[in-house]
Amino acid sequence: MIKYFGNVGVALGTEVIRGIVLKEMPKGETSKQIIVLAKGLGKVWITAKGARKQKSKLLAGTQLFCYCDFQVYESKKYYYVDQIDMIESFFDLRLDIDKLSQAFYIVDLVEKTAFMGIEQDNILLLLLKTMQILSKGKCPPTLVSRIFEMKFLQTAGVMPDLTEKCCICGKEAKQYFHVAAGGMVCNEHIAGSRKLSTGAKNAMTFVFSHDIKSAFQFSVSTEVMKELYKVLEEYIAIHINMQLQTRDFNRKIDI
Repeated sequence: MIKYFGNVGVALGTEVIRGIVLKEMPKGETSKQIIVLAKGLGKVWITAKGARKQKSKLLAGTQLFCYCDFQVYESKKYYYVDQIDMIESFFDLRLDIDKLSQAFYIVDLVEKTAFMGIEQDNILLLLLKTMQILSKGKCPPTLVSRIFEMKFLQTAGVMPDLTEKCCICGKEAKQYFHVAAGGMVCNEHIAGSRKLSTGAKNAMTFVFSHDIKSAFQFSVSTEVMKELYKVLEEYIAIHINMQLQTRDFNRKIDI
């Protein structure tokens, strides 16, 4: 028996999960397990039986980066997919090493930090918009990753304080940024801080003050890009407690 939701027919006992593939892993000789960031559900594990067979109807939709509707059924608390409707494959990312390396890092960051079974639709929206921008090539791939990192920190509620007040005591602060303290600091608290250039501070302020769509509409110099790379690397390591090999690989390509 088929139950209809709008124009989509779903067999009774199944449900449709919409999301993007963050990770794929082999299971047995012909099957695959995927981790999906799903709308309304957060991170979920899905098993795709026979998905590694060349003629499998599940082969295309279980690849990394694919944004799909997954028709699944639940058995012993595990999801199994039996039909996939592709929404966006982001295939163009695979045709450019710079785009591909940044995409690997971005989904890796999301996969490592997303919570299993907890709705994170704001992160899903940010991820999808970022992948669209990256795929279209209207913004340099390295800058796309830096902007994603900043919006990710903002969405996660751990964005830095870039106001001209010391994040420790409230006195005037203009030049020095303290990564561990999470913001600008005055001259009395500069120990352990670093100078933040006007260009880097303006870039970060721009991203934090604009929505996802508008945040990608600017450019920076090579020097500022390098500075942002280092500052955000240190900030994420401390406030997200995350250091990823995929980001280190990008360092070798970009800088």
